[in-house]
Amino acid sequence: MLAQIPNGLSALRFALAAIWIELAAHGHQGRTAFAIVAIVAAGSDFIDGRIARRLGVASGSGRWLDGIADVTFVLAALLSEAAAGAIPFYIPILIALSFSQYVIDSIVLGGRAAPPLRSRLGHWGGIINYALVIELAILPPPAVPGAMVRGLAPLVALFYVAAISERAWLFYRSP
Repeated sequence: MLAQIPNGLSALRFALAAIWIELAAHGHQGRTAFAIVAIVAAGSDFIDGRIARRLGVASGSGRWLDGIADVTFVLAALLSEAAAGAIPFYIPILIALSFSQYVIDSIVLGGRAAPPLRSRLGHWGGIINYALVIELAILPPPAVPGAMVRGLAPLVALFYVAAISERAWLFYRSP
């Protein structure tokens, strides 16, 4: 039973994605609900792997579940925010492209049964993703922090283009 806690925490992000979409679809204006959802999602991402390693149940399938749960939650939140005009649509599109490339690289280079490949830029991308979601949950535009996120969107896009380019170069250079 304890062995399922990390996967349960990862799976929780699918439910949180649905809650975010529901809140956004119904024009929920109270940012407290969005902030709680974002913080719970980030917290579950922060502790699921640590708990899995502590319990000795870390696995490739758990790492896949973690990554897919992350991108599902982040894309649900950022696509909702893009639809509301808080950020440009190209941000969640680049995140989806970057994650897709990560999956393809992991399967081609590591094999289907292997866990996803670790990526330093991917790790930082995950941090950036959750920072964007939390910031937009708490103080979306026109509030100053949210407006800064919108203003910095081209720099965020450059990060994802760099990450995609780096992975393509590493893939090209792999034996």
